[in-house]
Formats: sequence, structure tokens, C-alpha cells
Amino acid sequence: MSGYVRGSTGGARRAARRMGSSRATASGLLRVVRDFQRLGPTETLRQLNLAGLATQPAADVFVAILEFICPPGGAVDDAIARQAMLETIGDLAEAGLGSFDTLTPEQLQDVFLDFVSRSIEGRVMADLGGRGITCPGDIAAVESAQAQLHDFIEGATRGQLAGRLETLERLSDRDIENVVNQIYETAFELVAVAGEAAA
Repeated sequence: MSGYVRGSTGGARRAARRMGSSRATASGLLRVVRDFQRLGPTETLRQLNLAGLATQPAADVFVAILEFICPPGGAVDDAIARQAMLETIGDLAEAGLGSFDTLTPEQLQDVFLDFVSRSIEGRVMADLGGRGITCPGDIAAVESAQAQLHDFIEGATRGQLAGRLETLERLSDRDIENVVNQIYETAFELVAVAGEAAA
């Protein structure tokens, strides 16, 4: 992972720049989290013409939000962002967090951080596949490798990034874009450092 960030992508800053669709989706998701904290769940959804969904299961609401913040696209980068969001929604459904209007700010921030780690994981997998890296022929071994990659990226990033969201309700849309850029750059740097430590 260290070699991937430092060598293959040209460093954490360049790796973060390659996350165009994921950064745009993350910014949209973080605006939803911010507005939820500022305005409440119903008003946040009203701005997206989804006000009637406030009392629906959180995972169902995020499926509807997905179409606003991450519409289907044709490029690999678009597919990575959309798949990461779908996996994040799957994690949310599995956790059984209840209705959207009962979510706490901490739970919403967890959704955002889950998306960040899942999108980085997706980018790494796409790059490895694009370079013709061979995977084990055994499906269980492939799933195990993917689970290890997910755990590594999440472990290297989540705790360190959570503190960057403490003043979220005061951020403008432009500030959110800057924070998302910084979070991705920091996340890739953390992955590289963790990879060096594990080597």
C-alpha cells in the first residue's frame, strides 16, 4: 500500500486528485450531514425534494439521496464513487440504524467516513485490476484479500479523520470542498504510512 501511494499514484496529493467523482460525491454527502445538523432532517430532505422520506429507514433515504449526489456515469471514476456509496448504504442497512430522522450527527459522520474509506478501497482495486495484477483463483481467497484491504484502509484512516468534522455545521459549501480534498489527501498519506509501518 505504501508503494501504491508513493510510487504508483505519485504521492498522497496526486492520489487524492485522482478521486474526482468520489470527492464530488463526498462533498455532496458531507453537505447533507452538515444540513442535517444545521436544519434538521426534514428541511435537509426538503431541499432535495425528498421531505416525505424523513421517517423512512435511513438506508432507503440514502438510496434516494444517492441519485442527487452520485448519478450514474460511464467512467470508471464514476463507477467507483457509486459503488462506494452503495456499499456504504449496505453497511448502514446491516447496522439497522432506524429511520433517517433519528440518526445522530455521529452516525451521519460515520456514514461519510465509511464512504471515504470505501471509495479509496475501490480506487485501489480498480488500479490493481487495471495493472493486470493476478488474484487467487479461489473466490474465498479473493474475498478474504478484499476484506483485509478494507480493514487496512479503514483502520488507517477512520480514527484520524473523525476529528476533522468537529465544526462541520459552520462550514460553507466551498469550505466543505476544501475539507474533503484535505481528508482524501490525509487518508492516502495515512494509508502510505501504515503500509510502511507494516512492511
